[in-house]
Amino acid sequence: MNAPEHIAVTDAVGTMANQWSARLNVSFEAGPERTTVRRNHTGPLAIQRPYYPEGKTAHVYLLHPPGGVVAQDHLQINVTCEEAAHGLVSTPGATRYYRSDGGLAHTVQTIECEGGALEWFPQENIFFSGCHARLKTSLSVSSTSRLAWWEINCFGRPHGKVPFENGSVENIMELSINASLVLKDRLIVNDEHPISATCGLRDCSVVGTLVFTQVHPATVESARSAVMDKAGFSATTFDNVLIVRYLGDSSEDAKAGFIKVWSALRCALNGKTSMAPRIWAT
Repeated sequence: MNAPEHIAVTDAVGTMANQWSARLNVSFEAGPERTTVRRNHTGPLAIQRPYYPEGKTAHVYLLHPPGGVVAQDHLQINVTCEEAAHGLVSTPGATRYYRSDGGLAHTVQTIECEGGALEWFPQENIFFSGCHARLKTSLSVSSTSRLAWWEINCFGRPHGKVPFENGSVENIMELSINASLVLKDRLIVNDEHPISATCGLRDCSVVGTLVFTQVHPATVESARSAVMDKAGFSATTFDNVLIVRYLGDSSEDAKAGFIKVWSALRCALNGKTSMAPRIWAT
């Protein structure tokens, strides 16, 4: 293991903070009996040893031991899922982006699925008031791949009555199929584009997106019926891609709705009934 890159700087409240540059590479590969996982990392990014509660599928937890992301941190996560492999990724807790003195925190994720099945279900991102963060996620799949991916972003801590009052967040998600870009989302929250903007978050504190690829049109209605009676959800499809969105004030509601859609579609996508990662029950 390489030693992490470690830089000491002064944070917004005048204390010394550790700034990290970290990289994690994970590859899911088909084995004779189950999916194997290869990984290497630099800095404080890692995964736990995979476990196999449903046979072939490798369940892994993404770990970031510092517990939060601060100014000047740079996290890069690269994941590949190869032909006939099946992986499910989650996290043990939320990822927190803390207040900074103006320095930018970066998170870059590249997820490639080439003929396998990958499920990417991290806990929510929490952006504290005063943070400055840029996130970019690139999803690249082949026409024979099956990808289920979600992202849930929380601005401030409404339950703790600590709203997101200032700071900046730029969040980009790109989806490519067979190397052709089919979807690009870009969300900006800052002084010029506040949470109250009618063309943005509309004074909501939580926004989430769920993506399924290779969704047969006959299965879409079951996904719609799973959440269409719930406030804050919407769904759309194009080119065998299903997009479910949530806009509201509850990360718990967003996650519960996404799980319902996943449960409705998983058998059609992967021939498996839904099995929630055990970390969700703790």
